[in-house]
Amino acid sequence: MTETALIIGGASGIGLASAYALADEGYRIWLADREEAALAEAGRQLTERGAAVRTSVADVTDSESLRRVVADVEAWGDFRVLVNTAGILHLGGIGDITEQQWDQLVDINLKGTFLACQAAIPVLARGGGGAIVNLTSQSGRTKSYYSAPDYVASKAGVIGLTMVLANQNAKDGIRVNCVAPGLAETPMLSVYTPEQRRRMLDTIPLGRFARPEEIAAVVAFLATPRSSYVTGQTINVNGGSFML
Repeated sequence: MTETALIIGGASGIGLASAYALADEGYRIWLADREEAALAEAGRQLTERGAAVRTSVADVTDSESLRRVVADVEAWGDFRVLVNTAGILHLGGIGDITEQQWDQLVDINLKGTFLACQAAIPVLARGGGGAIVNLTSQSGRTKSYYSAPDYVASKAGVIGLTMVLANQNAKDGIRVNCVAPGLAETPMLSVYTPEQRRRMLDTIPLGRFARPEEIAAVVAFLATPRSSYVTGQTINVNGGSFML
């Protein structure tokens, strides 16, 4: 049976690019996202490419919603890969972020990743193991030029969550890793002004923003047996703008 990959936040951006990359690796794809129209279009595009695809509308802040999705994926068969890409971004300083905004962003970026992993890990363990790839950010590893403190804290939290889950679940054959992109040509880039984008571009040795498929290629590497001895790691994909 062909193995199945579940991509949370898979209707657009790096999530959708990761779905394409994993479909090209031969995986069946299950997309989960809160944006129903975008989800349907993403599923249509992947199906036209010849991929086996199913979709679910899901809320990453709702544990029951995620458990239902994972149960459906398990029933479809041979669930081996979870990719967590759902996230939002705020810009600004500490005085610009309200308590409500903090809660909203941390719920989606960090709690959502935790809840998806919590739902998936028992299923992956029952099936003999698998791989989880979490999307963090360069902002979670170093200073951020424009990202707000809630975003930076959430992405740093994803890195810590990844390490502890990798350690605790290795005995069950589950590898857990992070991908830390710099700036990529996705809809999220539109929140920055042209001047902000120009300044950030000046910090990138390769001189350009990433294409989503370049991030997805690293996601696919970490999801597949090619990275069978890699776990608990955060891989930078940022054109050299952060090198540690």
